[in-house]
Amino acid sequence: MSPPLLLSLCLTLLTCQCHGQAPLNAVSADGYAQQSRTLGINYGTLGDNLPSPADAVAAIKAMKIGRVKLFSPNADILTALANTGMEVVVAVPNEEIVAVGASPAAATAWVRLHISPYHPEANIVVILVGNEIFTGTTFQSTWTSLLPATQNLHAAIESFGWSGQIRISTAVALDVLASSFPPSAGTFRSDIATSFVRPLLSFLTKTNSYLFVNVYPFLTYSSSSDINLSYAMFASTTDNVVDGGLTYTNLMDAQLDAVYAAATKLGFTSLRIAIGETGWPSAGDSTEVAATIDNAANYNRRLVRKILSTTQIGTPARPGVFIPTYIFALFNENLKPGVSSERNWGLLHPNLSPVYAIDLTGQIYDSQYSPNSNSSPLQTGSGTWCISNENSDPVTLENGLNFACGADVEFCKAIQPSASCYLPSTIVSHAAWAFNNYWQKYKGAGGSCSFSGAGVLTSTDPSKSLSSTSEFFLSFSKMNLVCRCGRL
Repeated sequence: MSPPLLLSLCLTLLTCQCHGQAPLNAVSADGYAQQSRTLGINYGTLGDNLPSPADAVAAIKAMKIGRVKLFSPNADILTALANTGMEVVVAVPNEEIVAVGASPAAATAWVRLHISPYHPEANIVVILVGNEIFTGTTFQSTWTSLLPATQNLHAAIESFGWSGQIRISTAVALDVLASSFPPSAGTFRSDIATSFVRPLLSFLTKTNSYLFVNVYPFLTYSSSSDINLSYAMFASTTDNVVDGGLTYTNLMDAQLDAVYAAATKLGFTSLRIAIGETGWPSAGDSTEVAATIDNAANYNRRLVRKILSTTQIGTPARPGVFIPTYIFALFNENLKPGVSSERNWGLLHPNLSPVYAIDLTGQIYDSQYSPNSNSSPLQTGSGTWCISNENSDPVTLENGLNFACGADVEFCKAIQPSASCYLPSTIVSHAAWAFNNYWQKYKGAGGSCSFSGAGVLTSTDPSKSLSSTSEFFLSFSKMNLVCRCGRL
């Protein structure tokens, strides 16, 4: 690829295809957009000190998150998500379900107002009709409107020509189950199973959609004296659960398979599940002893590796089936009511600094993190640089370069033709410049130096390895970065 074309691509916001993954909106055999093999994040807005949507989306991109889930069709956030390629899930607020379910015209009007102005620039792939409406009695009046609302929205999506792009679903908590242990005994509650859940699952199955299930091992562990912390945090070695011929090494798998078992009992053996919410709080009240920064970091780090594993996909009862997963949450939200843990589920503080270090690509193991680190995931000193791997193949280097430049156009201005660091005009040199700019800015927000193996960390100042006939230094104070560029 010629340098001008390469640099033009650097200035374009690119999708996760840059990592060698399938495009986020690739179409599968069932005619629907494939769910990309990346982690998702719940982007809540219950805070009075949160950053702008543009800054939040930039942080999400830096963390290499491929999906974003919203609790309402927030216009500013949807605008910020335009042309990022990230998959977007938008929810119909619980308070609007009855209106949307009242008539096809009402659903069409909702889509025209909340979806049409933003899609497809914002890559909306799912509309959720409400969140946890079967929990408690607050939204019991919406139960009879759930199915009509999903059907009306599905028809509206088809009328807009998006039937192959946007699914309709809802999100439920685990309290839709009457029993969940052992997993094979999972059954839905008798008050909702026949009248509401069965027709909902029929709709989801016919439309190739997912049931979004909010799964919180932290809450289950905190309310039970029979569950060990290691089992709730993907760290069990001896406290496994055996159910028939299946062995469960963690609580989440057991909970998901209980939902599968309940669906099977209603006749839906091929239901697909997405994890709509899961996570672990980093702080809580004095009675919430498990809500610590170490536990939160360990749970979410292990969750990422589990979900993105290429060898242990799915659950014991449904092996090989990828489960789209959305971590709760992006930010600590200071206006959330309830116990202290409710305000401490975020990966980031509102100032965009990380609550703890986490690699959202699943490539870093527990032993590689610094204890209680809230900066770079890797145990590295202050004199550390991210450079290109000269032994990496050109395509991987180019993909990594495109991704780094796409995260922030400022990263690659210096390597444009006639700019200060354009020479030497090699993919290795340009990638080294872009990788280091990216990593120095975003390492604190979870950005890594991986670039699918094209990037490597070094403690040797790369400028000292350069010899040139024309050399000079450029200082980027915002990144605390001093670079030397010139002719090798």
